[in-house]
Amino acid sequence: MELEDRNGIRAAKAKYCRFLDTKNWRGFEALFAQEAKISVFDVEGSALVSFRSGAEFSESAQRFLAGARSIHQVHNEEFSFESPSAASVIWSMEDYIVYPEARRGEPSSIHGYGHYHERWEDHGDGWQISSLELRRTILETLIRS
Repeated sequence: MELEDRNGIRAAKAKYCRFLDTKNWRGFEALFAQEAKISVFDVEGSALVSFRSGAEFSESAQRFLAGARSIHQVHNEEFSFESPSAASVIWSMEDYIVYPEARRGEPSSIHGYGHYHERWEDHGDGWQISSLELRRTILETLIRS
C-alpha cells in the first residue's frame, strides 16, 4: 500500500506545480486541507509570509503570479509515513517566474531553489497538504532597469 500512497502523493504534487503554472486556482486550492498551514522562508531562514488555509495561499499566489509565466518543478522526494493516512515529504524545488509587463524597478524575473517541507493527509477522499513550508536556499531576482 505504501507504494500506491507514494504515487498518489507524487501525482498530487505534480498537479500542484501544473496548477500554479496554468493558473488553475480551483484545482490548486483543492490540494490543501481546509485549515492547512503554509509558510514561506527566505534564504536566511526568516519567515516571509504565512497562511492559515489553502484558500488564503491560493489568493496570494493569484496576485503574485498575475500576468506572469512560470514553471515550478520538484524532485528528489524524501518520504516518511507516520501512519497509513499521514506522511511527511521533503522535495527539492526550482521555480522560474517571468513578469513580461514589469515596470522599471520591479522584478522582471525570479529564479529560485529550495525545499518544500510538507505533511500530507488522506481522510478518505485523496491526499491533501495539511502543512507546507517553502525554505529557499537560492533566490535570484532580475530587476527591470
